[in-house]
Amino acid sequence: MKITVLGAGSWGVTLSALLVENGHSVVIWEIDGKRAKDLNDRKIKPFEAGVDLPKEINITSSLDSVKYSEGVLFAVPSHYMRSTCLLLKDKGIPLNDKLIMSATKGVENKTLLRMSEVIENVFPGIYDNIAVISGPSHAEEVCGKVPTVVTSASRNLDTAEKCRKLFMNDYFRVYTQSDIVGVEIGAALKNVFAVAAGIIDGLKYGDNTKAAVVSRGLRELVKIGVVLGGKEQTFYGLSGLGDLMVTCFSRHSRNRSVGQSVGEGKPLEKVQKSLGMVAEGVKNAVSAYELGKKLNIELPIINEIYYVLFENKNPIDAVNDLMKRDAKQE
Repeated sequence: MKITVLGAGSWGVTLSALLVENGHSVVIWEIDGKRAKDLNDRKIKPFEAGVDLPKEINITSSLDSVKYSEGVLFAVPSHYMRSTCLLLKDKGIPLNDKLIMSATKGVENKTLLRMSEVIENVFPGIYDNIAVISGPSHAEEVCGKVPTVVTSASRNLDTAEKCRKLFMNDYFRVYTQSDIVGVEIGAALKNVFAVAAGIIDGLKYGDNTKAAVVSRGLRELVKIGVVLGGKEQTFYGLSGLGDLMVTCFSRHSRNRSVGQSVGEGKPLEKVQKSLGMVAEGVKNAVSAYELGKKLNIELPIINEIYYVLFENKNPIDAVNDLMKRDAKQE
């Protein structure tokens, strides 16, 4: 299949290399023309522990390849999803005849739309052509061909199956399912709890505390997801519990890393600048907080993370306030 991958970040490039290995023709779109030229000319590793780009991949700042592609994979940061879709629309590039895939994890600020909903919002009528791919899958490990298992979800199971066939190989196993709501909510909100887990590391608490954050965080994730229409069992699968575990405990997790620095007392703005990559958990903490308010759901961990990140609450005070909440049944 001819595929255009939108986004030359670590995940977009990793999935592009995997698709080429699986025999597909891939063009990567990078909005920064200078970076696109550098990556294309030198085919260098674009991030630490990455892979050299296959020589067959063309990296460009032009969107022309989308016109001739059978599949389009979105791998841009969540806060650029809408602007990327609008850029395609402004250039008169339709998506209705293509397989649309999203590897972007997030809930849009203000609108509180999932990524597939943002795409549908800009390109009405293509929702059954959209599949999302998600699960515990650090780019650094997929690059090294470490056995990895993810899920492909679409309201239309035929679409999910088409996506599975593109990606699956002997080190990248793909399951399919139809709960696109649950998969996207799990993928987006687990990053918020990864920031919380990092804060626990920064405060030098311990495994007990982090395990409490992960298990009670999963409960909050389930509460939101079910109200929004996701199936509870989805959140105990790859895109829920699986992704939550890997991003809360891994040294590769940029969200956990941001949280650790915040827990050590470093200002969030400086932490984000020094990271050099996008940590989706920060922006999604806003969306998660707003979802709780909109849906009238009690989300104590999400609320405290929001206060720490955006209202300058001391992380130690946040933990203490969580510990002092009224006693209740689990």
